[in-house]
Amino acid sequence: MSHGIRVLLGAVLLSGMALLDNSSLFIDSVLAQEQDYPHAFPRPGVIKLLDNERVLIWEVVWPDGAPAPYHRHQYDMTGVFLRWGPLRVTRLDGTYTDSLEPFEVPSVFFLEKGVTHKEEGIGTPERHSIMIDLKEYTVPAMNRRGDEINPFHPGSGEELLDNERLTINHLNLQTGQSFPLHYHAEDSVLVFLSGGTLRLISDDGQQEYKNLTRKDVWYLPRGQSHSLEVVSGSPEIMLYQLK
Repeated sequence: MSHGIRVLLGAVLLSGMALLDNSSLFIDSVLAQEQDYPHAFPRPGVIKLLDNERVLIWEVVWPDGAPAPYHRHQYDMTGVFLRWGPLRVTRLDGTYTDSLEPFEVPSVFFLEKGVTHKEEGIGTPERHSIMIDLKEYTVPAMNRRGDEINPFHPGSGEELLDNERLTINHLNLQTGQSFPLHYHAEDSVLVFLSGGTLRLISDDGQQEYKNLTRKDVWYLPRGQSHSLEVVSGSPEIMLYQLK
């Protein structure tokens, strides 16, 4: 399955809205306006991994037979499915969509804010994901530098999604791979699908080693300059560059 299809599946299967006609959308909109609903997270089966001015990051499992309450997604959301599992998504009018067809993982997605529904795991394996809420944020103006190169040269990664909020790249790095000194002009989130040890050398020569394992997330604020080397392991990474 191509990466492009994996992106589409992620969005459709999460929202459960692919089969809705215009009348159902209208009914959901009217019902949603009649009541204020909590944000999707926190809830049972969810662990908060990071919270800062740009993002809220959650590790989410949908337990079999444990429906979540109705909720409204208050932020645009992205992330990656780490494990497929059967899922029921119920809309405000009581109609629902069952996701029963396994899809290839990792699978990334983007969901616009405002979607209101509830979800329930309806079997095993239990679906598992890293979810990234994108907070409303105005990026301060900054001078652009001439060395704002993309260190991930062709062949080291694949662009999966690019929209007005972010760009997602899928990276497969290898032991001994290195990237020259470069400057990050965007805030970024890295989600590790497999681990490894990275060595970062800043532009003043300071070294830092990062030992990362599966499911780790790393927030990299804009404005940093460093080179990078993969010391051990073969890290597989989803890179989210925020706009």
